[in-house]
Amino acid sequence: MTELYDTCVFIDYWKGDVSAVSLIVAAMTNPGSRYYSTLSVTELWQSTKLGRREEIEFTALIQYFIKECPLGTIEAMKAGQMLRTLSRSMRKNLTADALIAATADSGGHIIRTRNVKDLTKFSSNVQPY
Repeated sequence: MTELYDTCVFIDYWKGDVSAVSLIVAAMTNPGSRYYSTLSVTELWQSTKLGRREEIEFTALIQYFIKECPLGTIEAMKAGQMLRTLSRSMRKNLTADALIAATADSGGHIIRTRNVKDLTKFSSNVQPY
């Protein structure tokens, strides 16, 4: 089964986290077998801590090593259904996680994340790093 890297993989990689670095190295060693959600791009680019170096590095990673797993209408509908049972405040806080989980599930990917608590609300294919 292929892997979808959650947003925190990239954040932790830039912080020098050993486990996240090993995931990125694995992607560079075996290009094309790892994925990212397009929603992660929004999450990364909204951060005021994202510098030009990280932008360039992320762009190189997705151009050469990590494939896009796009968010489409089917995934948005699936995420909406997942969120229905939650309270309004929980829906607001967990929408991005539901969308990433729906994207991963549509592609048949395992989600690699440190955000296990939230993502397991929406997917059983979550694996911590």
